[in-house]
Amino acid sequence: MEITIDPVTRLEGHHGVKVNVDGGVITDAKALALMFRGFERLLVGRDIRDAPIITQRICGVCHNDHRLASLMAIENAAGIADEWNVGLPPAAIAFRNLVAALQYVYDHPVWVYVLAGPDFSDSPHGTGLTRLNPILGKGVREAVWAQRELHKAMALIGGKVPHMMTPAPGGMTLEIDEKIIAQLVGIISDVKKWAVGVGIGQPSATNAEYVLDEVLRQLEEIKAGKRKEFEPKEGMGNALFDMVAMIAVAHDMGLNEQGVWEDSKMLAYGFLPDPDTGELYFPPGFFNGRELERFDYRRISEDTTYAWYKDETQTGYVGTDLPPEPYYGKPNAYTWGKAPRYDGWPAEVGPLPRLVAMYFKKSKELGDPLGLRKTFCGSPTASTALSRMIARIQEELIMIDYLENLLLQLKDYAGKKTAIEFPKDVTGEGVGLREAPRGALGHWVVAERGKIKRYQAVVPTTWNVSPKDSKGQHGPLESALIGTPVSDPSNPWEVVRVIHSFDLCLACTVHVFTKEGKKTSITLDACSI
Repeated sequence: MEITIDPVTRLEGHHGVKVNVDGGVITDAKALALMFRGFERLLVGRDIRDAPIITQRICGVCHNDHRLASLMAIENAAGIADEWNVGLPPAAIAFRNLVAALQYVYDHPVWVYVLAGPDFSDSPHGTGLTRLNPILGKGVREAVWAQRELHKAMALIGGKVPHMMTPAPGGMTLEIDEKIIAQLVGIISDVKKWAVGVGIGQPSATNAEYVLDEVLRQLEEIKAGKRKEFEPKEGMGNALFDMVAMIAVAHDMGLNEQGVWEDSKMLAYGFLPDPDTGELYFPPGFFNGRELERFDYRRISEDTTYAWYKDETQTGYVGTDLPPEPYYGKPNAYTWGKAPRYDGWPAEVGPLPRLVAMYFKKSKELGDPLGLRKTFCGSPTASTALSRMIARIQEELIMIDYLENLLLQLKDYAGKKTAIEFPKDVTGEGVGLREAPRGALGHWVVAERGKIKRYQAVVPTTWNVSPKDSKGQHGPLESALIGTPVSDPSNPWEVVRVIHSFDLCLACTVHVFTKEGKKTSITLDACSI
């Protein structure tokens, strides 16, 4: 039996999936990215300084990530910084790190409350998670307040949100002062109390074990009919409670046996350089299924065997290729998404790979906070729908603490130099590497006399929804879907839950435009979920 879900809702952009089900189990899967991306082709011939302004329009959610990755690429091409920003004034690096941390702290709860939450909420499933009910849930409404507050903080740094303008070629146009710092601390203090129940100066995980015990107690009462809904106690952190409750319900639903990629490979680019030492807070690395290998971005390539592009226009290392030429209708192809590969391997990207790299390179405590993945998933490196969910929530705790520590250090950079001159008529190749909330993000540029000759963006979802390659290897999402049980083919929630565990962003992966600029309407089939 073939099941098609198109579009898959509650993710960024428009995604479709086809799965074959035999004996109640998915035996094959195709991840469909059905819009053509034109940003890279649009940039060719433009002034290199235009790239950050244009590429940040790739997405309305992770706009800052694209602007910063593009800035890093053109600064690297100009020879004023390395691939991770090191070389810019320390104050500029600190402010850019602040932008990134704010992006994380608001983005992960959006996934919990708006994108993945309805998969486990009470209104369709009777789980007791009424706070996650779409639109009307108390938790959802609180999350809207928190997102608004965090956007205020981002606007203080960037001038406006979305599409901030203060990160500019050579650094930042903003000079921080005590007034801005005080405003930022006030906002983050209020959001942190809602998120984890403690204020500035206390670790985010302070209440975590207490919350876990309370959630598990309430879960048993709900299953026994003694309680109707989950409800946080005062002071424990409403968001933390909701996140842990969702994990407990997901585990109870068997999510650790769904979305399993047995032979998983994971990739993290690393990011957040220390302003003074350049050491990356999140380390880079390639997890080969056994150990973490040293990361080398020159091993990244893209395969177009099953994508609607001419194969001869895309070969070898991604940084030296022109954007591939479209070939819609190509035999056997089924997507506009290309197939990024690291050393020839498909690789999962996102919070889980980041924490796996952290686990091997820094500490087990940072790599698997509270040992949640080891406890609920059997291993901190397991790749399942549940382990991806847990990792995203664990990372929220890590990033809140990182953000707070960075805020308290900002006074050291007040009045300091925030930018250096960006050279004219840049000629050279550049790479910008960072980690967006959804995973590894890289921008590649080749410039000649200040004009863009080549441009490539390989985004997190391109890695995760990649099609098969010339070796027949499926991408991470396809691999995770294969083997997943489907209890009701007429309403396959398991498929959607696995997809949402990756937190896809098709808006970043593909974009549509016509040469004449005409509007195009496309009719898509919908399904009950």
